[in-house]
Amino acid sequence: MQEKKKQQEQPEFRGGQLTALSVQKASPDRLNVFVDDEFLMGVYREVALKHRLKKGLQVTVELLEAVWRDEVVYKAKEAAVHYLSFRHRSKKEMADYLSGKDLFDEAVVNMTLEWLVESGYLNDNDFARQWVENRMRSRPRGKAMLKWELKQKGIESDHIAEALDEVFDDELEVEGAIRLLEKKVGRKTLQFTFEEQRKLAQHLARRGFSSSVIKDALRRFISLANLDND
Repeated sequence: MQEKKKQQEQPEFRGGQLTALSVQKASPDRLNVFVDDEFLMGVYREVALKHRLKKGLQVTVELLEAVWRDEVVYKAKEAAVHYLSFRHRSKKEMADYLSGKDLFDEAVVNMTLEWLVESGYLNDNDFARQWVENRMRSRPRGKAMLKWELKQKGIESDHIAEALDEVFDDELEVEGAIRLLEKKVGRKTLQFTFEEQRKLAQHLARRGFSSSVIKDALRRFISLANLDND
């Protein structure tokens, strides 16, 4: 089993002269930094440009520590953007992901989250709205379940309420419940017994639908099923 990477520790820096900056063969976007002819660390070009690193520069411990910190933050940003490439994330999801990698300390995680929010990569209000839209389109859930799911994602109550108000209405909820029933039993003529209806109601209840929505959805589903097969 592959050993889990651990958070990198900052090297013991000392001042001196930056004697060389060479491009890494395997990663052309990264540079090897040499101080007093000794390899010190690898950095991204963007980090080197930010700190105006160049051959012959006299570097202090403070400067090298700042370069190191920005290098780690840059890696955290890359990890975050990669994580976002699969789907939208909430701020809590991203914080848990970066912290869970054991590569970045709390300060780096907070700096990365701040950058993601400012850059528009993270927006819990948009996340909540898209979550509700996607759920109702592909895997319908009742309002209660959607609220619970979004809370687990760390979304604040006001964002949840706003998303539900923008996307959700009673008719959409009933239609979603009917689609779940169609998926479970198919649209065919059935003589639903009391026990069968009870099981279908429980199926919807487990997905967060209220009793009033369940009653309406069952009535309409049975009616539609019979009409389709008259």
